Amino acid sequence: MQKATALWSSAVDLLLDAFLGIVWLVLLVTLLATSIGSIPAAGVGVLLLVGTTLTARWVAEVERRRAAALHDVDITRPVRRATRVTGPWRAVVQAFVDLADPVTWRALAHHLVSTVLGWGFLALVTLAPFLVTTARSGPLLGLLPGGTAGGVVAAVVLLVVTVLYVWGAGRLDRALAPVLLGSSRTAALQDRIDTLADARQGAVDAATTERLRIERDLHDGVQPRLVALAMTLGMARSRFDSDPAATRELLDQAHRDAKDSITELRQLARGIHPAILTDRGLDAALSAVAARNAVPTTVDVALTARPRPEIEAVLYFAVAEALTNVAKHSGATRCTVNVDQVPDGVRTVVWDDGNGGAGADGHPGGGLSGMRDRVRAAGGTLQTESPVGGPTRVTVEVPCAL
Repeated sequence: MQKATALWSSAVDLLLDAFLGIVWLVLLVTLLATSIGSIPAAGVGVLLLVGTTLTARWVAEVERRRAAALHDVDITRPVRRATRVTGPWRAVVQAFVDLADPVTWRALAHHLVSTVLGWGFLALVTLAPFLVTTARSGPLLGLLPGGTAGGVVAAVVLLVVTVLYVWGAGRLDRALAPVLLGSSRTAALQDRIDTLADARQGAVDAATTERLRIERDLHDGVQPRLVALAMTLGMARSRFDSDPAATRELLDQAHRDAKDSITELRQLARGIHPAILTDRGLDAALSAVAARNAVPTTVDVALTARPRPEIEAVLYFAVAEALTNVAKHSGATRCTVNVDQVPDGVRTVVWDDGNGGAGADGHPGGGLSGMRDRVRAAGGTLQTESPVGGPTRVTVEVPCAL
């Protein structure tokens, strides 16, 4: 029973291969040839190439799901090679990266192979009635007798050939699908190694940036206050017996300096990890940051569950840094923060209606490199879209299982 079901599944798959394979093949080859040929025509082909690569990725995903459903195989989705270019030309550069990626051409080879296998099955099914009728009317190729007996023999032979073809072509298609549409184990391991290496470097860079920030804040903020406090106490001690009134004033000044130092230390600790994030979660923490922002900011967090603490911290500091840049450099009148779920994790988008013109590291002087390092350390990505004249959109995606 199981073998019969597998045979029928292979037959259905081959029929779909015959029609879908030729559709995908003709569509993609036509789009590819047209887009490449149209590149000299005022760059129209470049835009068409972006659509072609997106279509190729979509078709490959459809074929992966179809093969997984009909053949009951687990096909690992290949890791997309992403460009590091940001800004308005990112989609164009990504299209050329996709075009040079062997994954794209392996998928195209799969469409060609599936088309050939499908049309072979369709030819058997289509020619079978003609061959049986020919055998009944007379000897077929000098091998089979004519008449009813010849028709019966021809039908049996064609049935056996068709079953063998469906079995063999189905097994071949089932074996080739993971190879041509998926990622090989070696490639998957290499991609994983590259991702982990990049994340590790991001963690090192983020830790270095954070250490330098803390050192700078201590050196420029708390340390001078503590030095002034020590000097004030020293002067109070020297005047304790000779001038009690001046000593009291100096002690009052030292008390104020001590309170200010405590306040700065609390703010510094909040910059390392805010208590509200631990106690009340991402929504409350981001709302608190938005409330302190000089630019009117709305926050929308649409998550069904709390992410892991380290993911919350990455998203919190990414948004905090982005809002700081909005307030300092954008000239915006309004800003929005949206946090929602995506299939592989959490996506955060910070948008403002400011002047735009941000470079690869965000607004000039914005210091988004530290934020990018934090996101890399979590295995995520950061994209900045900021055409001259605005608006600016900073998108952070971090993998996370909610």
